[in-house]
Amino acid sequence: MKQDQSIKFIDPKELSSVEDLQLLARMVVDGFMSGIHRSPHSGSSIEFAQYRPYTQGDDLRKVDWRLFGRSDRLHIKQYEEETTLRCTVLLDCSGSMDYSSNGVQKFHYARMLAAALSLLLQKQRDAVGLIAYHHELLTYVPPLSSERHLRRIFVELDNIAPEGKTDTPGALHYLGDVLKPRGMVILISDLLHPLDEMIDHLKSLRARKQDVLVIQISDPAEQTFPFDESYTFIDAESGREQYAVPDTVRDQYLENRKNHFDRIRKECLSAEIDIAEFTTNEPLDRALHFFLDNRLRTRLSTSYHSRSIAGGNR
Repeated sequence: MKQDQSIKFIDPKELSSVEDLQLLARMVVDGFMSGIHRSPHSGSSIEFAQYRPYTQGDDLRKVDWRLFGRSDRLHIKQYEEETTLRCTVLLDCSGSMDYSSNGVQKFHYARMLAAALSLLLQKQRDAVGLIAYHHELLTYVPPLSSERHLRRIFVELDNIAPEGKTDTPGALHYLGDVLKPRGMVILISDLLHPLDEMIDHLKSLRARKQDVLVIQISDPAEQTFPFDESYTFIDAESGREQYAVPDTVRDQYLENRKNHFDRIRKECLSAEIDIAEFTTNEPLDRALHFFLDNRLRTRLSTSYHSRSIAGGNR
């Protein structure tokens, strides 16, 4: 596949005309995988994610000696039963996700990403589930790994539209009630809501041995406030209207926004929660790399933790 062709498969504007969500997800993942296979770097590769460090007593027949020759470290090939992950994707479907300044709606970008992540997880034989919500729960699909189950996730994603207020703490609370021990939670949201209760729930998930990723979706205009003329701004969730002259409110808006998201990042960092922001004009593969980088670290840190326990028991 040529490079310009693969870029089409991950560029949000190119993808916005694709109506079949399952086809869209496959285009994104195929383009992403093509990029990985061309890359000289192995840090995010799915193949390497299927290894763990050697511990005393492991079967030497499972050692990858080629990898040892490149890295001077012993690693064991992991098999499906060793690497299966249970992951739940939480998708914010509130009214603020309806915004677009560049032709790609925040919700559409988030939904494309949720579909691509679900397919990527299923391709790794991991179990993937979905929670979609606004001010109330819209759908819950428990984590499984079959293709039939994946199709159900695509159907649910296809039938959702952004509207109303958001209740991320309520969705996280529900997830906490149905969650099984140890797994991964991926929250996809614009994070435009009060923080305290949401942060408490995210920290609670970490305390329950869940690996938590927060993916913030933003529109480029939200980052820069590029408006020149006076506008009547409408809150997409409450319907409240506010007339403003951009030049008189821009600095305060940008400062408030920075303080809001700086606090989120600080709280996530203190709880060992990975967080990243992606704008709707960025190729989707950047978010997929973010996920795979975390997935690799999770597998390796779990393996090293197991090795430490085994070493302490000898």
